[in-house]
Amino acid sequence: MLEQWQARDLLRMPKIYSRDALVDLSAGVDDDLAIESEDGAEFFLLDVWRSRRSSRKARFQLRYRRGIVLARLCTSIPHTNPDGEHIGAPHLHLFREGYEAKWAEGLAPFPTHRAALEDFCKRINLPTPDIQGGVV
Repeated sequence: MLEQWQARDLLRMPKIYSRDALVDLSAGVDDDLAIESEDGAEFFLLDVWRSRRSSRKARFQLRYRRGIVLARLCTSIPHTNPDGEHIGAPHLHLFREGYEAKWAEGLAPFPTHRAALEDFCKRINLPTPDIQGGVV
């Protein structure tokens, strides 16, 4: 079980791509990129997903140990927090001990998916990858 201080430290930890960092933001993409801490001691996955049907839908997610979601940015679908509070889109999920990534906070709209990914990378302390496709 991950404790809150561990999640906070993992999010703040400087990260690098394990191999070439090229992200495709075209409609229908569902990919993950291997990421590691600068010292190579910790490993993560950056998930990149875009809807094939709705050009507004995208999701960027940082996973630790394959199954622990530390952060997720959703661009177009509203969310309901465990206390019943409704959060619009876009919004950011961050790990909370005992709740995993079930809580979200609202964000200001992004002009493009590229801008959303750039913002997400800053929040998780990861350099922005090279980006192709997905003008919207």
